[in-house]
Amino acid sequence: MGIDIRMDAARYYDYGPTSPQDLPFYIEHLPSPEAKVLELGCGTGRVTIPLSQYCASVRGIDLSSAMISICREKLLKEEMPETKVKVDVADITDLDLGQKYDLIIAPFRVFQNLETDDEVNGFFDSVRRHLTPQGTCILNVFNPNRDRETMRREWCSEDEELCWEVMTKGGRVACYDKRARMDKERMLLYPDLIYRRYEDDILVDEAILKIVMRCWYPQEFEALIEDQGFSILNRWGGYAGETDAGTAYGEGPELVIQFRGEA
Repeated sequence: MGIDIRMDAARYYDYGPTSPQDLPFYIEHLPSPEAKVLELGCGTGRVTIPLSQYCASVRGIDLSSAMISICREKLLKEEMPETKVKVDVADITDLDLGQKYDLIIAPFRVFQNLETDDEVNGFFDSVRRHLTPQGTCILNVFNPNRDRETMRREWCSEDEELCWEVMTKGGRVACYDKRARMDKERMLLYPDLIYRRYEDDILVDEAILKIVMRCWYPQEFEALIEDQGFSILNRWGGYAGETDAGTAYGEGPELVIQFRGEA
């Protein structure tokens, strides 16, 4: 499966804030307490483990063995049986578990990490392969805060920007964002996430995670899903309080779409 790009950074994933606050949203959209859920890009189990308390089972898939290892440690600590939660290392763009699920999710912009059209097509093939006849999938991406031309002109920067910082016993952990480069034709962003751990004010560890984030604008995100042959059921502009406040699709910070099997 290649190099695990999250190997060094995985240990810092759970330090950061879990924005957007999406867990209540996924709980609310479980079709029933008997639902079987497939989570694509489950990471360290941020959504996987608590969501399992509200449904029959959750199957989590992630390409990073380091992230899955942390998730499995949590499951052991929680004494969670595999009949309730099972996680595996696998490619979400080329997946065949031989099972069907009532709800498929890919939280916290997992879908945007797919760089190529082949990966995007493979992802939707995986969704199609695993949905029950009445099952639905919920996807989200961020809503770009600038139009294309402004994004192309302004996004890249050599400066580091502080994303978050948390205090720890005897020190702190901080995450910085450096906007390294951009594919302006394909609207692919290549940020570096830089994690640093300090004891007092002394830097004792650093991990750099180089990722890709593909920009999808509101209309093209909808069109993509429909072009893949799915039927869109709902659209939202965010999660939790944002939806309660009536944030319309295309106006909030997130683009969230629920869809079902082929139209």
